[in-house]
Amino acid sequence: MRRHLCVQLLPRLRTGGCRPRPLLRIPALARGLSTGNKNSRRNECTAAASYVLPGGDASETRPFAVERVGGRECHISWSSEGQSGIEKEWRDIVSAEAAEGKIAAPTNSLTGRISSWLGQMFLPTNYPESVHRSYLSFHVLQFFETTLATITSVLCNQALLTSVGVSAEGSFFGAVAVQWIIKDGAGEVAKLFFIKRFSPFFDSHPKTFTLFGEVLGCLGSGLQIATVLIAPSPLNFVLCAAGGNIFKLVGSAIWYTTHIKFMRYFSMQGNDGDVAAKDESQASIAQLAGYAAGISLLTFSHSPAYLYSIFFTAVPLHLTMTVYMMRNASFELLTLPRVSHLAQTYITEGTVDSVDSLDQKGATGLFGEFYKNKSDCWLTLAPRVSDVLSAGSEVDRSRWEVCSKVFQHERYLLFPCDTPRGPQVSVFFHPDATNEDMLRSILHAAMVRSVLLKSTPWPGPEPALRSILIDTHEWTHHDFPAFKQALEEQKWRTNELCFADLGHRVTWTP
Repeated sequence: MRRHLCVQLLPRLRTGGCRPRPLLRIPALARGLSTGNKNSRRNECTAAASYVLPGGDASETRPFAVERVGGRECHISWSSEGQSGIEKEWRDIVSAEAAEGKIAAPTNSLTGRISSWLGQMFLPTNYPESVHRSYLSFHVLQFFETTLATITSVLCNQALLTSVGVSAEGSFFGAVAVQWIIKDGAGEVAKLFFIKRFSPFFDSHPKTFTLFGEVLGCLGSGLQIATVLIAPSPLNFVLCAAGGNIFKLVGSAIWYTTHIKFMRYFSMQGNDGDVAAKDESQASIAQLAGYAAGISLLTFSHSPAYLYSIFFTAVPLHLTMTVYMMRNASFELLTLPRVSHLAQTYITEGTVDSVDSLDQKGATGLFGEFYKNKSDCWLTLAPRVSDVLSAGSEVDRSRWEVCSKVFQHERYLLFPCDTPRGPQVSVFFHPDATNEDMLRSILHAAMVRSVLLKSTPWPGPEPALRSILIDTHEWTHHDFPAFKQALEEQKWRTNELCFADLGHRVTWTP
C-alpha cells in the first residue's frame, strides 16, 4: 500500500535513494526465503515511480528509464507495438517546478541543445552537485581576472618586442604582436575542443594522457623549429608557430590537469599545498638548468641541421624519462581494469592482490589503465541506455523488466547480456549513487558473470535470470564489507573509482 501512495505522490520518474538492507549472516545456499519475505525486510522506498504525460495514455507514454545527459533529461520508452527499438524524448531539468509537482514540457529546441553543449564544454560533470557551492561565483570572477591579465600581457609583449627593435608598423596582421596573439589564440581554441572530448579520461587514464601530452608537446616543438626552414613571411610564421602551439598548449593542459591528481596522491598527510609548492621550486631549478644548457648550445650554431640534431637527441630521452616516471608512480588507484580483475579473483580465490603483485602478474595492460586482453573487457559502467538497448527487442524488454524489478530498491542496476566474448554486464547508476554503491555494483557484476559463465545454456529472462540476480544480490550485500576491507588492507584507494565517467545517470521503473 505504501508503494502505491509513493507512486501517486511522485510527479516524475525519480528516487530519493535508499539505504542498504541489514546484512544476512547465513550461507547463500541455505537461504529459503521467498522473494516476498526478502522485499519486506527492505527499506520501504521506491526506486522509480510511474510517469505519465498529461493527457496521454499510460501504456503509450510511460518511460521505463529517465537518463540525465549534459544537463537535460532523456525520457526513454519502448517503441509502439509491432516495432522494435526505443523512443527518446528530451526534456529540460526544471527542479523548481518538479518540487511543486509540475512537469517540464518536452523540448528539443536549439536553445536547449546549445545550453547542453556549453555545459559539457565548460562545466564539470554532474554540475552543480559535483562541486562546492562557491564554484560558480569564484570562476566568474576568475574569468574576468584572466581577461584583464591577458590584456595586460598583450600590451607587455608589444612593448618588449618594440624595445628590442622589432617594428610594430605595417598592416594589422603584419604586426608581430598580433601574429603572436594569433599563434596563442589558435592553441586556446584547439584546447577547448580537446578538453570537452577527453576530459573524463584524465581521471581514468592519468598516466597515459600524461605521456600523450608530452608527445604532443614534442611534436609542437618540432613544428615550431620548422619556422627556420620556410621563407620568412607573416603567413608562414603564423602557420608553423600556431600549428606547433596547438600541440604544445593541448599538451600543457593535459600535464596541468593530470599533475593535480599526482600531487594529491603524493600527499600522504593532507599537505597538498606544500607538496605542490615544492614541486614548483623543483621545476624552477630544472627550467633554469634548461635555459642555461639551451643558451650554451646556441653559442655553437643556429643552423636548422644543428637545431634538429639536438631536437632528435633530446626528444627520445625526454619521452623515455616520462615513461619511467609513470611506471615509477605506482599509485593504488582502482582503475576499471584493475578493480574488475580484483573482483573476479576475490570471487574465485577469496583474496585481493596488492598493486605490486598485480603488476608482477601482468594482469592488466599499460600503467594498469588498460585491459591486457580484449576478452577481459566484460564490464561497462554508466553507459547510455540507448547504446545498451539499441535493438529494443522483446528479449531486451523482458530482461530490462526483470533487472528493473530486482534493482528497484538499489542505486545501481545490472543489465547482463550474452556476446560472442562471453557474458557482458552493463551497470547503470542512479543520480544518488555513491562511490560505495559503484564499488558494490562491480563486485555484484563480477559474481553475476561468474554464475553466467557456468550456466549452459544462457538463462532466459524468467525465472532463471531473476533467480540469479536475487541470489547474487544477497551474496553481495553479505560479502561486500569483507571485500572492501581486503582492498583497504592492500592499501587500495577505495574512496575513489577511476573510470571515464561521462555523467550518465538513470532512474528506472519496472
